[in-house]
Amino acid sequence: MNRSKRVTEPGVILGYGNLVGVSFEERVAAAAAAGADAIGYSVFEFQDARRAGITAKELAGIAERSGIRVAELEIGLGFDGPADGRRWQPTGFPWDLPYMDAGVEQDLIELAGAFGAHHVVVAASTGGQGTASTARFARLCDRAAEVGAKVAIEFLPGTDMPDIASALAVVEAADRDNGGLCVDNWHFMRGNRDDAALQSLPADRVVVVQLSDGPVAPRTDDYFEETLRHRMLFGDGDWDVAGFLATLRGTGTTAPVSIEILSEHWQGRPVLETAKAFVAAARALESPA
Repeated sequence: MNRSKRVTEPGVILGYGNLVGVSFEERVAAAAAAGADAIGYSVFEFQDARRAGITAKELAGIAERSGIRVAELEIGLGFDGPADGRRWQPTGFPWDLPYMDAGVEQDLIELAGAFGAHHVVVAASTGGQGTASTARFARLCDRAAEVGAKVAIEFLPGTDMPDIASALAVVEAADRDNGGLCVDNWHFMRGNRDDAALQSLPADRVVVVQLSDGPVAPRTDDYFEETLRHRMLFGDGDWDVAGFLATLRGTGTTAPVSIEILSEHWQGRPVLETAKAFVAAARALESPA
């Protein structure tokens, strides 16, 4: 078992994808003004920034000057799959993105070190292309531990780890202190919902809880269209988001909440208005009136 450095829990994270079409500086400033503890950041965004001559150290300096931590890094797609240029593409996934290769892995580790990130999120392969998932997850955890970060598998319908049970099996087989799950209530509610598995999750295996709200019935039969465009603010949908979080808190988990409201409705509003609404609603989940 690998003993990782102690990782400080960041509180409420304004996850990547909530505020779009703005610069890193604007996003950090909006998060700070809204009272978030941290933000999330995408490795693909970093690759664009680097092509423009911006380094991870420079980005970390911008965040530090605003008093905001970059705590969450997304996402290593198909961490256990073929790193040979093949595209990671569950049925209906709209973007042309590669399986996680050595370059993406190195970028995630570099960012984690520069930002002092709490965790890195990864997802499994699709169509049975994953090989030696446990060994590859263990090695990734070992690399992340060197920079003081955790690694979280996000169970995701359409991948080979679509639910809590399948992702947790890999985490526990890898047996790394800094390895665990990204528990996204959207994928739980829309995927293979298993309340017993949620209630029995080991507290120390929950790295981050990603939250949004949604309607009882999907708006569309296209899973990824709804996932990426139609999530809702807590209280605007039909789910018991506070109850979901309370279930996890009841197991003893202290994992941070990452807001992940990917919504065309909200993306049309002013950035600061959106950030303030999201952060206030997230804090209310754990301190209901």
